[in-house]
Amino acid sequence: MNEIFGISMTSIMIVLLSLLALCLLTVAWVAWRRPVIFKLGIRNIPRRKAQTILIVVGLMLSTMIISAALGVGDTVDYSITDEVYSALGPRSTNKLSPVAM
Repeated sequence: MNEIFGISMTSIMIVLLSLLALCLLTVAWVAWRRPVIFKLGIRNIPRRKAQTILIVVGLMLSTMIISAALGVGDTVDYSITDEVYSALGPRSTNKLSPVAM
């Protein structure tokens, strides 16, 4: 599996790592420039443990569902393509004879 939707995995990885770095730099910038706002956001994590756990579990579940859907889609695509190639053989096109009338 080298591609998802025609985009190479390397390109996807580079874009996702860049987005992660941007998000982490944004959080670090907010913590450095406005420490009160950062502390307001962080202090609710230990206060509302059940809500925090539900959010983390929900994010993990949604990530798992999307990954499974992409995996099943690729598997079905490969299976159908493999069946077509095995049924038609190595030819790229089939020539049909005209029907005599």
